[in-house]
Amino acid sequence: MNRASAILTLCILLVGTIAPGLAKRGAPANAASVVIKGVEYSAPHDAMAFVVANAVGLGKELWRVRIYEVRVNPELERDVQDVFITSLAEKDGALLITNERGEKYALDLKTRKVTRQ
Repeated sequence: MNRASAILTLCILLVGTIAPGLAKRGAPANAASVVIKGVEYSAPHDAMAFVVANAVGLGKELWRVRIYEVRVNPELERDVQDVFITSLAEKDGALLITNERGEKYALDLKTRKVTRQ
């Protein structure tokens, strides 16, 4: 093996051991959806910070509501600034929502008004 091949092999090995540590942050597991009166409420990762209402069995989106705003600093990597919804629960005609930061919100299902808890 010549010197150039040895250096190339060493570089490949180094990149292979360092690269996994530089991997982007993955999204957490999807929050379990909640079904109330024929409507499924979910928080899909492709609609971060939104709750989406779908008609059960039809697969038709009825509406979506932004629960909170994710502010992004353009000088930082985007993935480390993402804040995903981690849980949904129904209580007294409202959808209770918690995100990764532990922030809690209530979405009134009749008015679609969001309040921070």
